[in-house]
Amino acid sequence: MNWTQFLLGVIAIYGIYYALNVLYDLLIHRRAPRAADGGNELTFDEDSPPERVIPEPSKRENEPMVTEGKPVISSGPLQSTGGINLKQLVSLVQNDVIEYTKAIPY
Repeated sequence: MNWTQFLLGVIAIYGIYYALNVLYDLLIHRRAPRAADGGNELTFDEDSPPERVIPEPSKRENEPMVTEGKPVISSGPLQSTGGINLKQLVSLVQNDVIEYTKAIPY
């Protein structure tokens, strides 16, 4: 037996197997009654209109925060200039403005 005969035999066996599977599936679908599949559908019976929710302003915005009886000292309003691009990040690292504790893996 050479490789050509072996491969033709394998293809023939696979073709027969595939054909039998297709015929089996066709016969199964003819016998099985087609029922509505209600088990996979999620439905809600109640209809409620959407409601607009308006948040009430907080009364404690200007009061200092108190934790366990001790007042928390605020460091003032936080300000940010936004994000920086990669070129600026490399520049900050080269100028030793950013401190990193371990090497970045490649």
